[in-house]
Amino acid sequence: MNAKSILSLALLLAFTLSAVAQEKDYYGLESKEKSRFSFGFKVGAFFANPKSAVIYNGSPSSTQYGINHIFNQPFNQQVFDNYFKFPYAVVEFPVESRYQTTVELGVFINFRVNRLISFFVEFNTAVLDYENFFTVAIDDPTNRTPGPLYQQLPIIGEERRFNLNLGTHVSYFEENGTNAYFSLFANVNDTEMQRNYIVVDNINYEIFHQTDNSMNPRPGGIGVGFGAGTGLMFHFTDHILGDIYYNLTNTKAYFSENFQPVGFNHSIGIRVLWN
Repeated sequence: MNAKSILSLALLLAFTLSAVAQEKDYYGLESKEKSRFSFGFKVGAFFANPKSAVIYNGSPSSTQYGINHIFNQPFNQQVFDNYFKFPYAVVEFPVESRYQTTVELGVFINFRVNRLISFFVEFNTAVLDYENFFTVAIDDPTNRTPGPLYQQLPIIGEERRFNLNLGTHVSYFEENGTNAYFSLFANVNDTEMQRNYIVVDNINYEIFHQTDNSMNPRPGGIGVGFGAGTGLMFHFTDHILGDIYYNLTNTKAYFSENFQPVGFNHSIGIRVLWN
């Protein structure tokens, strides 16, 4: 089921419950509530799907312009020869690829149909960091232990991701100004690589990726998905609300025609809203 189908189902459910609620005259807004709209900002932790992080590992399976390409360039070889001093070779690429947990910031707009149903739009942004190591074997003749010496060198990835969520909240508990809900939403995301590079002797060497038969330092594009979540909304004051939430999204991150990984992302945090 695609994101459009999920959103259609969510909207159908919301309108059905809204109609039933209004017929029973139970979930209508109280007259003292001045506005159906609430808006504000959010801050949380974002746990990105690691399937897309493998694009940053610099191996030949990720890009032909990766670590081996950098080490084979004549204008780099003299620098590396001076740094390693003895014969050397890349023997291992990063074994496990994943992002670091990062901060997610965003804005949130909510429209309450009644006490049970509300519709929302949410715009989030996160800067993702990938940090790992690759291994170089050095044949140092002064080494007294069997085999070569091994040195791990950093490989870094930086990515910016935007998420637009559009969906509905359905309340399943409300008492004394506290509202527990679950949510269903469609997702549109924009993924863009910012940088991918290795560090040798405190010098950065850029890794490039191929898109449309050309070298591209910043691949990326638009992907879609869907998600579900739950949360607890409560009053700080008469007009300021707190909302502790958890979201699970299944999205496609688009980098190129040949690399569009699909997987689950998690986010948890708090929203502060004005009503």
